[in-house]
Amino acid sequence: MKGNILLFLLLIISVQLSAQINMVSKKIFLDSLNRECTPENYAYTRVITNYSQKSIRYVVTDFYKNGRKKMTGSTLDRDVLKKDGEFICYYKNGTKESVINYSEDHKTGKEISWYENQGKKCEKQNIWDPKTKKLQTLILNCWDENKNQTVTDGNGDYEERDQFVTQKGSIKDGLKQGYWEGSDSLKKITFIDNYDKGVLISGVSVDENNVKFSYSSLSEKQAGKKTSKLK
Repeated sequence: MKGNILLFLLLIISVQLSAQINMVSKKIFLDSLNRECTPENYAYTRVITNYSQKSIRYVVTDFYKNGRKKMTGSTLDRDVLKKDGEFICYYKNGTKESVINYSEDHKTGKEISWYENQGKKCEKQNIWDPKTKKLQTLILNCWDENKNQTVTDGNGDYEERDQFVTQKGSIKDGLKQGYWEGSDSLKKITFIDNYDKGVLISGVSVDENNVKFSYSSLSEKQAGKKTSKLK
């Protein structure tokens, strides 16, 4: 009898704790572009664990559909992701993808990334200037998937990939230098950029309709400045 009573009490406590967790957390659904969406077409879920409480920081964790963590860290705003502190990203199989530090949503300090087999991919140093509102990223050491080092002490050749953009070129003193070729699968363009000490000074992109865009700064590139149609 005592055993049944104890089991019943434990069940009540478990239900109460579950209800408390649900009260203080918020779960949202995200599509492949990290936009909030309906449960029918989501790619990831995001949980803000202390959402209903007033706090300086809120713990945020993204999950893959298989239930494993995609990303975890802290945000200064519970409704808008404003990264602050250490963020850890993971591959679908659970292995670590990157560790990046943020200060008020700006990258700062050392950044490390790995391949899915846990071979080291890249070491970077992020320098954020709050006065000029500019970020400088130094590419220090990088390796290819066969563990061959391609950038050593800030010098060498580097291929950069994110979700949609792939580009490659030379690194000098930690910064992009000379011509970089790349493509953007989301915008469906190819491009050639020209860098001087990490600063984009000119570039040309071509879209799927063979329309050419030229630009002389990163902001112009993002806006898309039309010039002429290639023949």
